[in-house]
Amino acid sequence: MVVALDGDEIVVVRQSRPGADSRTLELPSGKIEDGETPEEAAVRELAEECGIAAARWRRIGGFWAAPGYSKEYVHVLEGTELSRAATGALDADEDIEVERRPVGSALADLSEASSIAALALWRANG
Repeated sequence: MVVALDGDEIVVVRQSRPGADSRTLELPSGKIEDGETPEEAAVRELAEECGIAAARWRRIGGFWAAPGYSKEYVHVLEGTELSRAATGALDADEDIEVERRPVGSALADLSEASSIAALALWRANG
């Protein structure tokens, strides 16, 4: 998960998810490809999903998404000093709109659990 900050705003994405009956509002995120570090994945996903590059990165921490039935571990990274990046191709199942929200109210706006947990972790480790 990427906490991408631009001043007092945070970058979020609105997208369709198969398990939700409406579009979700989430932090940018994605899977780590074979041979990739979490930091490299964050750089790639932010560029692909949002067309954004961050000049500075900081690892915030991580957590197990749902260890009762999944092996998914969520890495949380903060990206700052944002600029435009060349966008990559979205995956065939991705339908993404990029938005910016005030950092102070973003936690209440998010509608996906890992994004909520990642932003809460970022706030706790600010």
